[in-house]
Amino acid sequence: MQFKSYLLICLFLGLSQGLFAQVGALSGTVTEKDGTTPLIGANVYFYGTTIGVATDSEGYYSFRNLKVGAYEIVVSYSGYGKTKEMIEIKDGINTLNFQLEKSEKEIGEVVITGTGTPHHLKNAPVQTELISKKLIEAVAPSDFADLMTGVSPSFDFSPGSMGAFMQLNGLGNDYILVLVDGKRLYGDIGGQNDISRINPDDIERLEVVKGASSSLYGSEAIAGVINVITKKSKRKVAAESNSRFSEYGNRQYFNKVGLNLGRFSSLTTYTRKESKGWQVSKFEIQNDMDTEDTSDDVLVATDAKQVNAYEDYTISQRFDYALTKKLSVYALGSTYEKDVLYPVTVKKYGYYYKDFSYSAGAKYLLNKKDYISLDFNSDEYKYYYKYNQEDISSKTGEQLHALGDKILNTNQKREDVNLKYIFKIRNSHQFTLGGEYVNESLESDGRLVSAKEEAYTFAAFAQDEIKLIKNLSLVAGIRYVKHKEFGSDFTPKLSTLYKWNAFNFRATYAKGFKAPTLKELYYHYEKSGTLYLGNVDLDAQKSDYYSFSVEYIVSKLSLSVSAYQNSINDMISYRSIETSASDLAEGVKKTREHYNIGETKSQGFDFLFNVKVGAGFTFGGGYSYVDAMNETDDIRLENVARNYVNLRLLYDRNWKDYALNVSLTGRIQDDKFYEGEKNAEGYNLWKLTTAHRFTGAGTSFEITAGLDNIFDYVDDRPYGSHYGTLNPGRTVFVGCNIKFAK
Repeated sequence: MQFKSYLLICLFLGLSQGLFAQVGALSGTVTEKDGTTPLIGANVYFYGTTIGVATDSEGYYSFRNLKVGAYEIVVSYSGYGKTKEMIEIKDGINTLNFQLEKSEKEIGEVVITGTGTPHHLKNAPVQTELISKKLIEAVAPSDFADLMTGVSPSFDFSPGSMGAFMQLNGLGNDYILVLVDGKRLYGDIGGQNDISRINPDDIERLEVVKGASSSLYGSEAIAGVINVITKKSKRKVAAESNSRFSEYGNRQYFNKVGLNLGRFSSLTTYTRKESKGWQVSKFEIQNDMDTEDTSDDVLVATDAKQVNAYEDYTISQRFDYALTKKLSVYALGSTYEKDVLYPVTVKKYGYYYKDFSYSAGAKYLLNKKDYISLDFNSDEYKYYYKYNQEDISSKTGEQLHALGDKILNTNQKREDVNLKYIFKIRNSHQFTLGGEYVNESLESDGRLVSAKEEAYTFAAFAQDEIKLIKNLSLVAGIRYVKHKEFGSDFTPKLSTLYKWNAFNFRATYAKGFKAPTLKELYYHYEKSGTLYLGNVDLDAQKSDYYSFSVEYIVSKLSLSVSAYQNSINDMISYRSIETSASDLAEGVKKTREHYNIGETKSQGFDFLFNVKVGAGFTFGGGYSYVDAMNETDDIRLENVARNYVNLRLLYDRNWKDYALNVSLTGRIQDDKFYEGEKNAEGYNLWKLTTAHRFTGAGTSFEITAGLDNIFDYVDDRPYGSHYGTLNPGRTVFVGCNIKFAK
């Protein structure tokens, strides 16, 4: 009885404290420096907490139920200088207005990928290439490959019937880590990341860090890291709908709805894409599968399409909740399906892909600068044959597969847990400590020796961001990796930044580590008379990366030159081996097996520039030179060109309720090398895009129209050739975008 009395007294005291605690409200406006033009969607938040809002269509913001006391408030808006101010919240109503000044430079942009912590772009110790939302909209890309080749000369995509094979500075898809909001994109098509899941309409910005980043991100991050930052809003209600139409039945739909209800927020996204596909040639190369001699190749008519018809959709949902001003949690999930449709005269089946992923995590702020985060991620990617007609046995006449049947080929699954602790010691050191556990599994009936293969990786990492003197900073990191099959290793990284007037000098050394994938170890399959085999005797791949860059930034001009060398030992590739008698009896003509190339090297330099010419015009672009070699056999790496160029001319003009944007963008590159075969031809593609935006009362309406491949270039070589581009020729596209925010 006495215990109950004490309990009631404690509850009463707690409730009384909550009821009688002094609280205040804060509101105001955010405008341009003239004090009259409201900034819509400006971020207003309290530094060191999870509390923040965005301004409405009048530039107005408000907070309620704030505890009385001192706060540091931060106001930011893209293209304007950020402001910080210490304020005292008093009991009752408080008012505070802000005026932001336009910034001629983009140093206000914050990047996180290079170090895992936020830095202003100009002050980032690890060189980061930022691709802004403004540039993405100017390019008006149809997909992720179109986007990256349109804005960066360092990227290349080799088209294929199953998807685009991505390269960065001469190194392929296997060595590029793709993140979406910091989460790894998982699942592959023929060994290539399924980047078709990334919708350019949903991208706020892209951050690219080139070179080995294994110390921070682990395996796959040998060539570099791409971090896709998706669109978000702190407005109470925000909705966006985007549609795009072009020839060959290409249609894209993107819809997004966001809600912010104080501590709770929700973000829902739906994407759908479809295409009828196209041919660049009506002929196919037919050769004798018994020999590799191509001199007797003949051309035959074909219905096969170089780009097949497809339909896909993606639905994603994210919830965030601030339990306290220090502790926030989130949960998100995504489902994706893609149906690749082959002509019925070409194949009895097409390809069907299905992905389901979910994540959950928490972040606890220890103070204004230090925090601990914990994340769990799960991603399951399935690949099927989907029959587009009945499959009847020619011997027995029985039905083997019915129309619409899906036969599972592979089931890939990845689960990981990440723990990170970031803290500062004075202002000269910022430490990152963390650990990661990853488990991967691969299931495939008939393509693995056993029904299922698994591998786990444990890693621990540490990083110190050091401010040595006023203009010199250094980032030193190291990662310890323990893999189930390949033991332990260390991957260090060291980057420095020295600032001198308008110049930035950066240098990096990094060591990379990449274990063979489960497919490279255990997977085997037959395609068109060729048997492809895994190899359990493969060694892990290790790399040494060096780079040096100079960057010059003034108010209307930015230039950068970067030289690099990335040496990889034991790169994994395919080689031809003797076909066994039993396989020959089964109709196999050739056998190829994974193996380790001794030494390979990719080296070269990148040049990027951007200049605001005046009168609304901006001229920019870049050039990338790549020298990629198999040094063991003294031959160029296949599928790599030497010279890549991007150019763009942008025009922007704003009136009161109307804005006009015009862009002319071009991509030029030379032939891509293939040993003993015809090279993929170089190409020269140009695109003209116009955007007309009307705004008012919290709503914007934009019409986009353009002409892709202005000079109508088509690589019309027969099906089976190596292509540099599968662009179908000159096409017209139109789009419509509607945004609403309150």
